[in-house]
Amino acid sequence: MADRLAERILNGELASGTRLPAERQLCVDFGVSRIVVREALKALAERGLLEIRPGVGSFVTALDAAVASRHLSQYIQHRRIEPEHLFEIRRLLEPAMAAQAARNATPEIVQAMQVNLKLTQSAVERLEDSDVQIEAFAWADLDFHQLVATATGNPLYETVLSPLLDNLLDVRRRGVRVVGSARQALNDHRRIFERIAAGDSAGARRAMQDHIDAVQSWAEASLEGATEASDAPPQTSS
Repeated sequence: MADRLAERILNGELASGTRLPAERQLCVDFGVSRIVVREALKALAERGLLEIRPGVGSFVTALDAAVASRHLSQYIQHRRIEPEHLFEIRRLLEPAMAAQAARNATPEIVQAMQVNLKLTQSAVERLEDSDVQIEAFAWADLDFHQLVATATGNPLYETVLSPLLDNLLDVRRRGVRVVGSARQALNDHRRIFERIAAGDSAGARRAMQDHIDAVQSWAEASLEGATEASDAPPQTSS
């Protein structure tokens, strides 16, 4: 039953927002017991195809990129995927993404990337002011990579990249505290942007590859520093 309902949802026969018939009617329609119906609905809800509202009914969920990204993000968190594994995927994904962005970027996306670089520069220049600027930099940094994904014209890049970045946000916050890393990241982003704006696919690929390698090294340095600090003996007052 679950597979038959899933097929109807995925092929569009049951549109998003559609309320399914009551359990009793589903029993009649599919010729199964109420236990089978409930198990099928539960399985489809776990797959993100249905939303079960107690006392109201079961509704077909919207199958959009946000839903797909959210499930992948939850999977990463649930499995406790290590940052090094996320960076491994980024090293494979993002250089190719930058190369395609250089071929497909629209004037609107190029302009949006310019705005992002100005915001990033503003945050970099005021990093020492407060943690608010560190947060602003971290988000602007991740937004730049999402803009590169958008520039490819391939929505799957955006869908796959978003949960990787979301689950590296804390790592990026710590990496900002590595001396010189924020300004270097800004310079890296500028080089990537210049190659994309110039339509230089090979150059954009190299610039992104160098950047991801640098970001991973900063992340590892920040994690090592945190480990050393936690291993240090507590300070005693004299």
